[in-house]
Amino acid sequence: MINQPFSLFAPYADRICVALFTKGDAILSDADAAKCLGFQEAAGLHQVHGGKTVVLQEAHDRTIQADGMLTDTRELLLATRWADCQNFVTYAPAAHVAGVLHVGWRGLLANAIPTFFSMLQKKWGIPASEVLVGAGPSLCLACAEYPDPGHELRKSVSSIYVHHGCIDLQRMAEDQLKSCGVLPKHTERHSDCTRCHRETYWTYRGGHREQVLAGKTNMLCCALLQEK
Repeated sequence: MINQPFSLFAPYADRICVALFTKGDAILSDADAAKCLGFQEAAGLHQVHGGKTVVLQEAHDRTIQADGMLTDTRELLLATRWADCQNFVTYAPAAHVAGVLHVGWRGLLANAIPTFFSMLQKKWGIPASEVLVGAGPSLCLACAEYPDPGHELRKSVSSIYVHHGCIDLQRMAEDQLKSCGVLPKHTERHSDCTRCHRETYWTYRGGHREQVLAGKTNMLCCALLQEK
């Protein structure tokens, strides 16, 4: 487990817990992750590679079909699962609201990121400029291979993101964050690529397809702490 994997959140360590579970942690459930971090309740989603974000204020057991969730409930662990997809944790310090978001290539096309920030604005009136965003390990440019020109993603994205059959998914996400109003100084991306570091992370493209389909994934989690 990597506790507080983003320096961006370090000044708020007494207000939000952020943790990254990897291959060696053998965490299979949201409840296990919560227990490991000292929390009683956890919320997870039935992630469907779509664009939906929900607000949760109590524990949920992966029955809701969505890829993003937000909460203002203290000590409720939010957990997002991934093997190569992009994964984000967010925190709005002034409002004390946290969230996690799973974004695969389909999620990028489905506007998962803009929808997430629209929900923050709609529910709490939080502008994207006030939100801190940490991006966990995901596929680097060289490992995001989509060589078929007929692939749905290749046909849908601007050529500026295509490099010799690879697509810069991370840049796509970063451009969407900027378009939403997230400030560059409020973002931090973990430098690891899941496929390049397959000894550390579960990676669908890096040889762990069967294990991932069986439910073994990395997890990015966060929980609001009681304000002192």
